[in-house]
Amino acid sequence: MPTQSGITISAPNAPYTFVNNIEQPTPVNSSCNTAASSSPPWPAVIGSDVSGIVISTGPDCKKLDKGDCIYGCVPVGLNKFSPFQETFVVEEDWIFKKGGNIRLEEACTIGAGVLTAALALIDGQDLTLPAPGEKVEQKEEWVVVMGGSGSVGRYVVQLASLCGYKVLASCSPSKKELTLDAGASATFNNRATAEEQLAEIEKITEGRFGRVVDASAQAVEVSIKTLVGVSKGESKYFATVDDLSEMTVPDSIQLYRIKFAKLGRDDELGKHVTSRFVDWIPILEGHFQSGALKPLDYHLVEGEGWGKVIEGIADMEAGKLAKKPVVKVQQG
Repeated sequence: MPTQSGITISAPNAPYTFVNNIEQPTPVNSSCNTAASSSPPWPAVIGSDVSGIVISTGPDCKKLDKGDCIYGCVPVGLNKFSPFQETFVVEEDWIFKKGGNIRLEEACTIGAGVLTAALALIDGQDLTLPAPGEKVEQKEEWVVVMGGSGSVGRYVVQLASLCGYKVLASCSPSKKELTLDAGASATFNNRATAEEQLAEIEKITEGRFGRVVDASAQAVEVSIKTLVGVSKGESKYFATVDDLSEMTVPDSIQLYRIKFAKLGRDDELGKHVTSRFVDWIPILEGHFQSGALKPLDYHLVEGEGWGKVIEGIADMEAGKLAKKPVVKVQQG
């Protein structure tokens, strides 16, 4: 079988390694019906968010053609789907087709962020994603977002606004304008004490909310206190990207723990998450193409190649980058 270059890891927490002996995958049809394993093969090819160009398709493909530009995210745990290699396989129903108003570099900022946000609001909090161009009634009700300046948080802000809600988002004072630019109606300081945050939330919303999203995985306690002590909502929802920590939530609050990594898995929850993504992607595509949803800003790493990918990851993990790093690995 032909081989190609890319980046692998030999075990959990092992260093990233450039190799040139990865088996080159081949598209078979539009739906390969192979689920990602919870225990990835070692050495594992990694990566999630991606944009690129289709170089070939299987005989049953209906959405994609050779030369199409695509973007999105891929399931973790199955090497042939992982993007840290020269070529990889995508399921056409799990990927976005890029419109001409979005650059390939911008497209790398969309996949995991917007789909995680959709899980939080549409699947977890019973909101309805409007069709592209649909006029939505503006509500006098708020959605509170913890961590509104992060990648997931800014997509939660955008989607909640698209659904007609006012959005109050927490962020540091230095990220206030960034969060407002994403569509938040107001912000509050996530560096303040819990009591100060609750007072500010009550002052701004007057309790007119029943939905809180923790997009930071660091605000579970404040989120629950906000719903218990401030919210006047008849129904109360709490969604969080923290899907591991133990937490106690009152029975009056509907808890939703976002399981984004279930994409492509063959258990009941995995099938549910995957089917939801398949339903949402065409709608979200339309909103990005119309400009109703916007990609995030990014840091383009100078140069290209797999070594630059490793460099960009290291800088991100060291906290040297304020924006998501994007690396061009090869010429299109």
